[in-house]
Amino acid sequence: MEYRYMIWNDLKKEYQFPQICETTEKGANTLLFKLIGNDAYKYRFKIVKVEKEKAKSIVKELKQKYKAERIHRELPNIEFTEILELVKKNAKKVEEERWENINLEQR
Repeated sequence: MEYRYMIWNDLKKEYQFPQICETTEKGANTLLFKLIGNDAYKYRFKIVKVEKEKAKSIVKELKQKYKAERIHRELPNIEFTEILELVKKNAKKVEEERWENINLEQR
């Protein structure tokens, strides 16, 4: 079974930094320091070992959440949950279209 190392924020009780999804603990630690500097010493960040497939879904969810947050900053009058739902629907639609194109190319 393959694993990835990701960053867990113990205060917020959530994974953070979707760009940090490394095959080694040292690699994840190095990227964390490059990304946030000495704040990485703070006790709130932990490097966690995650199964590869679960890591993929965590990264996907984090990217969708961050995208929705960026949109919400520009359009604060729209509920964040509504924006997040639309981002997820769009991601699903894009994925379905990608599979359709792959199937058409294989014919």
